[in-house]
Amino acid sequence: MRTYLTLLTLALVAGFALAQDPGMQAAQQATQMAAQAAQQANDQMMQAAQQANQQAMQNAQQAAQNTSSCYRCAAAVPKFSVKPGNYSATVTLKIKDSTRGAVIYYTTDGWTPTAASTRYMGPITIDSTTTLQAIAISPYGGRSRVATAVYMLNGMPPTAPVAQAAVAVPGPTPAASEPAKVLLARDTAVPFVIASDVSSKTADVGDKISLTLAEDLKAGDVVVVKKGTPAVATVTEVDKTGMGGAPGEVFFQVDSLQAGSVLIKLRGAAAKEGQDKVGKAFGLMFIPLVPAGVFVHGKDAEIKQGASFTAFVDADTLLSAAN
Repeated sequence: MRTYLTLLTLALVAGFALAQDPGMQAAQQATQMAAQAAQQANDQMMQAAQQANQQAMQNAQQAAQNTSSCYRCAAAVPKFSVKPGNYSATVTLKIKDSTRGAVIYYTTDGWTPTAASTRYMGPITIDSTTTLQAIAISPYGGRSRVATAVYMLNGMPPTAPVAQAAVAVPGPTPAASEPAKVLLARDTAVPFVIASDVSSKTADVGDKISLTLAEDLKAGDVVVVKKGTPAVATVTEVDKTGMGGAPGEVFFQVDSLQAGSVLIKLRGAAAKEGQDKVGKAFGLMFIPLVPAGVFVHGKDAEIKQGASFTAFVDADTLLSAAN
């Protein structure tokens, strides 16, 4: 018993000595501070994760609002009555849309349709290889995604626009010193080639797009503007890619072509849209905690050098033969 008491006394004395050791006290304080710092860092990480999740949800809601500002604004994607593919004979098809009151617009030249494109008014007959694209616009102004179908007919290339016949100008016989003039009729097709690349990623409204005349412009058998003559189109609208799979878009128009001292007024506009990834984004919206779909962007719209674009003469124009 006496030995036990002696050992207990020695242990208490040693513990008291250690408690009085400044080094041990500092170590204990450092340990406590480290534990507090770790707890604080953990709390901050949890708070940051919660804020990131809340922000992601807000972004998802905003992206959904940007895609369709109200549940009745957006239009459904148009549907073609004939599936795309290879055909050995002429194809006649219809375009339908399930949105009540929607108006359908379409193109067959590879450019993205807009409200300025041809309005669908009845069955379309396709007699050569064609890329058909269509959109629907709801009564509330919402535009659908682009529907695209390629129809291959016996490997035939796309049909080029046909120029209108020139109309001879009536009147007295011109003097020998005056060159004869011809009338370039309204709606004559004017084919252009894009002379430089354009991207929705870098383009801005007001930017100029260089064009060149793809072939001699003729009024009948008379060449009035030679192939290679430069022209300029103007970018009228640019939409960057956005969250939720929204694609980039570029819209442009061309207003005129110089023919010697005469300015030929033109009517022509086109648009190009990148690949949308709305479907992919929607599928990723249901990932727990962070809806990854909100971070999915569509692709930029790319207009490549050498792309064809056709404008049309906006008014009858008197011209002389090109020098």
